[in-house]
Amino acid sequence: SDLAVVEVVGSGMKNKIENIGAATAVSARTMTQLPVNGRNFTTLMDLSPLSRGGSISGQLGSSTNYTIDGMNAKNPTSAGATTSRSGAPYSISIEAVREFKVVTNQYDVTYGRSGGGTVSAVTKSGTNKLTGAAFTYGRANQLASKYDIRGNRRYNDYSTYQYGFSLGGPIIKDKLHFFIAWDHQQDNRSLVIADVQSPADENRFNITRATLDNFVQIARDQYGVSSKPQFGSFDKRRGSDAAFARIDWQINSKNLLTIRNNFTSDRNKLGLVDNTAINLYESTGNDFNRDNSLLATLRTSINSKFTNELKVQHLYTYQSSEPGDELPSANIPRAVVENVTSVIDGQTRSTSIQLGGHRFAQENFDNNVFQIVDNIYYNTNKVKYTFGFDAMYTRSHSRYGSEVNGRFHYNGLAAFQNNQPYRYYREVPLLADPSVVGNIFNFGVYGQLQTDLAPGLNLTAGLRLDYAHYPKSPLNQIVFDDLGLRTDNKLKSFVVQPRFQFTWDVNEEHKDYIRFGAGIFASDINNYVTINNLVFDGYHSATVDVRSPNIPAVDFAAYRANPSTAPTLQAFQLPTINTNGDDARVPVMYKANFSYSHYFTAKLKAGISGYMTLGRNNYMYVDRNMVATPYFTLAQEGGRGVYVPLNTMPANGAGDWLQGRVSNRLGRVLELNSKGKVNQFALVADATWQYFRDGDVTVSYTWNDSRDNTSFNGNVANTATLSLPVRDDPRDLSKMSYSDNMFRHKVVVYGTLPTFLGITVGVRYSGIGGTRYSLLSGANSNADFVSGQNDLAYVFDSKNNGVPQNVRDGLQAIMDNPNASQSIKDYITKYSGGIAERNGGMNGFYGIWDLRISKKFKIHNTHNFEISGDLFNVANMLNRQWGTNKSLGSQALYALGIPAANGNPAQPNFDVANARYNYRVNTAGIANPSGDPFQLQIGLRYNF
Repeated sequence: SDLAVVEVVGSGMKNKIENIGAATAVSARTMTQLPVNGRNFTTLMDLSPLSRGGSISGQLGSSTNYTIDGMNAKNPTSAGATTSRSGAPYSISIEAVREFKVVTNQYDVTYGRSGGGTVSAVTKSGTNKLTGAAFTYGRANQLASKYDIRGNRRYNDYSTYQYGFSLGGPIIKDKLHFFIAWDHQQDNRSLVIADVQSPADENRFNITRATLDNFVQIARDQYGVSSKPQFGSFDKRRGSDAAFARIDWQINSKNLLTIRNNFTSDRNKLGLVDNTAINLYESTGNDFNRDNSLLATLRTSINSKFTNELKVQHLYTYQSSEPGDELPSANIPRAVVENVTSVIDGQTRSTSIQLGGHRFAQENFDNNVFQIVDNIYYNTNKVKYTFGFDAMYTRSHSRYGSEVNGRFHYNGLAAFQNNQPYRYYREVPLLADPSVVGNIFNFGVYGQLQTDLAPGLNLTAGLRLDYAHYPKSPLNQIVFDDLGLRTDNKLKSFVVQPRFQFTWDVNEEHKDYIRFGAGIFASDINNYVTINNLVFDGYHSATVDVRSPNIPAVDFAAYRANPSTAPTLQAFQLPTINTNGDDARVPVMYKANFSYSHYFTAKLKAGISGYMTLGRNNYMYVDRNMVATPYFTLAQEGGRGVYVPLNTMPANGAGDWLQGRVSNRLGRVLELNSKGKVNQFALVADATWQYFRDGDVTVSYTWNDSRDNTSFNGNVANTATLSLPVRDDPRDLSKMSYSDNMFRHKVVVYGTLPTFLGITVGVRYSGIGGTRYSLLSGANSNADFVSGQNDLAYVFDSKNNGVPQNVRDGLQAIMDNPNASQSIKDYITKYSGGIAERNGGMNGFYGIWDLRISKKFKIHNTHNFEISGDLFNVANMLNRQWGTNKSLGSQALYALGIPAANGNPAQPNFDVANARYNYRVNTAGIANPSGDPFQLQIGLRYNF
């Protein structure tokens, strides 16, 4: 049979029964009619009722697969799309996308390494008709709000310009077709760093302008920081390109060969912001990315029953993270000044400020991925069969960079002014070339059948087998001798995945559809864990972590002149180990869903769906060189354990984790286990109405519940313990609580008005509520490796006379503050007198309306000129207080140390005699508004 290109022009709702309750599909036509911010089609992922950011069905972001034309388009270093690590606006030009789909519950065995779901794009091809477009889209200062999202006046210029073209058609009619597209974006916007302009900003940032000025002056006088501004709003420019080319060659009546290439480039200067609360301008790094995918597909019609499709792809990705232009290219250490205090509204508040180099602005990753997929389709009169295999080889060359430049810790402005750090930390490379090479092999085989069991009842059932081979570390004899742990364990990765899907067209009337499916899905692990395990094998890198009197002399002027003078302290180097546990395996998802849909007419459908997704074997690092039980407990904090001896606790409260090790010959020994799990349940009600001509609207409401025992998604191993707030033991994974990916409610509305006089209007709304956050203690309460970011707050009872008066007054001030979030008040009230629950705080509902209006002017035949306007965040244009996300993130409820006041002497951060921390309340409970103010985008487009 002839395999000539067929153009599908129908858009009937009943043509997509397989998507009911299983996937959200967006056509190229819909993409052109809806407002798409940045023309980045992946933002349409938000239209799925089960998505939140990069997470689908409540699962880890690394459990979401990304494909273009059915082949891997996932970042080989970590997770997300190929460009996800940089946040580039394009992973492919929207001009080249024919269909975009978010798959959550389709049980087809061709979906591999996709536990949470799959985000897929199918590209356009040329036809016998020559078509093309040239376009430009622009957002500029004059077309955007004069105010930032906080309501403060903006003084920096802002603009985003996109331009490009697409062209497709025949080279040889009915034989050889082409399609090409190019998209360029020049983005100019503000980088905002502690832009304190009002008393409200002081409360949000926990610092006054005077304190900031004082800090920067010290940094200039003593640490070599330049005379350029270091906080406020700064111009930031970013350039991005996406180029696409595709050729379809009908070799003969049985063979169709497709070759396509997709290239992206992103130059993101000032795109890397570090993880301290406030980072000076010089600490902001640059990020550069290039990706290229070359795919060849041969589709062969063997006979009327057999079709074979062979795909071969080479994917290349490159990322380089570099220091900002004010620093040497080799990077310098950073200085983190903690407990920088300001008096705000009569209360002492504190924050942390950083100068120096970005912590990982010396790393780069380049990856080569080779993939072969072959599918055989065999159709009989009664059964459709699919058989195939999927083989993928990844070669990753990685130069790990996190904390390689080193960091000094200071406690307060006085110590900073006197250049008296209390700690120095660095990951020191031991080899001239510390980069590592990882070789990963993935292989899957599968088969399925699709048949009608009875009138109207269809069954799809299949089996997929996946195996992966990951690199392992060598045996470290010291770890084995001292801890009894092997460091040469393999990651177990063979997964058997049965799947099935029933679809029942009740009475074959094409009005009522009942669908039920279930299956097992092997997920992908975040490949960054293999980088961790190869780098931290005891031979590539060593950890330096010293306190007084072993801290080296600090000379930032010398580091700036010659970065190689940064201290390495060979005498204090300890091997840090990252390794697989003996039970480490790839994550697995157990999925099931049920849906009922009713077609009132051929153009009006409503339905309800229920979902269950159970994630198991999720990965987590735990420290096996940390003592098993606490040395002492904090009686005033519910018996919270502390994992260093009491007599080693300093007055500044910064317990030294080195005093709580099992083996003094080793640093941290982080073992990757598979004890992570996620339980997600959701109900979705949805409706679609094609109400008049080409006007349509789709509405969905989601009720969701996601709980887990860790939300660690990667990348650096230390992040595992940093990202899991705990009572005391960071290795305890026994407790399930709300996930970082949790949301309770989600509402999605999108659609178009009927075209009138060439005018098309598209509307899009997405709202989400019930996201979660944690209250932290603001101290390293358990004295583990993580400094104050993984310790849940003990919420003191403000009505208990035994609680220090300053804490009682501070908590009551939050409750009495009309500007404080009701959410944090409820959180404090619920857990008063106990340890706050992880993710126990619940945010309210927040949503954004976007609008697109376009008008086509016919010129001649198929030639037309289109002018369009996209208004993003419509509500914010009407009122600058609207359309702002006032959600709270995890934050410290307290800070340590009580300044002298009212004749009372100052109290240290930690009271050794009474074995307790001296807290003061360090938050006003006011949300820092986030999001983007309204922007108007004007587009000009010529089509033919």
